Amino acid sequence: MPAAALRRLRRDGFCLLPGPPAALLDRLRALLGRLDRRALSPAERDRCVMESALRETQRGMPLPPGAEAIFILGEPGRLHPAFSIAAAHPRLMAAARAALGTDRLAFHFANVTTKAARFGSGIAWHRDARNRYMPTRRGRFLRVLVCLDALRPATGGTAFRPGSHRGGEGRPEVVPPARKGAMVLVHPEVRHGGAPNRGATPRRLLVVQWGRRDDPLSLRNREAETGRPPGQLARPALWLTG
Repeated sequence: MPAAALRRLRRDGFCLLPGPPAALLDRLRALLGRLDRRALSPAERDRCVMESALRETQRGMPLPPGAEAIFILGEPGRLHPAFSIAAAHPRLMAAARAALGTDRLAFHFANVTTKAARFGSGIAWHRDARNRYMPTRRGRFLRVLVCLDALRPATGGTAFRPGSHRGGEGRPEVVPPARKGAMVLVHPEVRHGGAPNRGATPRRLLVVQWGRRDDPLSLRNREAETGRPPGQLARPALWLTG
C-alpha cells in the first residue's frame, strides 16, 4: 500500500487504490448478471435483502409498482468461490495489513450491495464502528468497497464526510472518483452514506470487512467464513452452483 494512500486514509478516513484484476471482477459481474436473470432459489433468497423489504424512509424514495431487485446479497462466497478469492486477493490483503498494522488478520464478512438502476435504495449516514453487524471490541477493523461499477453521484455512489473519523461532522460530503475496478478503504469511524440510484445503470459494490485477530468481534453475529485467515478464504467450499 503506497505511503500516500495510507496518509489519505488517516487524514480523510478513506482512500482509493487499484482493486483486484479486471478479469476477476468481470467474472463477479457476470455471476451477478446471471443471478439477476433467473428466479432465486429459497436458499439464495434467504441470503438476500430485497428492495421490497426496506421501509420507504430507509430507501429514500418510493419503490415503483412491480419493481424488485436484490439490495444485499449476503455471503457471496457461498454462491461462487470467485467472490471469496476477490475478498482475499493479494492487493486487498496488502492494503488491509498496512491499514491495520498487522499480518494477523481475520475475515469478518462480505456482501454485494447493489443499488438497482433507477430505484436502488439510498443508505443513511452512518459509521461502521457503531453498526450492530460485526463491530469489534476496539473498533480496529477495515471495510473495503470493491467497485464493480464506478462511484458516481448520479447512481447513488457512496459519499463520505472527510475527517469525520476524528470526531464531529467532518468536511463537506464528497463522492470519491472511484472508477470501475477501484477499491475504497473505509475507516470504521468515518461518516458515509449514499443517495438512491436515479441513474440508468446499477451501482454494485463487493463489501469486505477484515479485522485484527487480537480485536475480536463484540457481538454474536457470524457467517460461514467468519474468522478465517486469508489463505483459507481463498479456497472456499461451494454452497450453490455459480
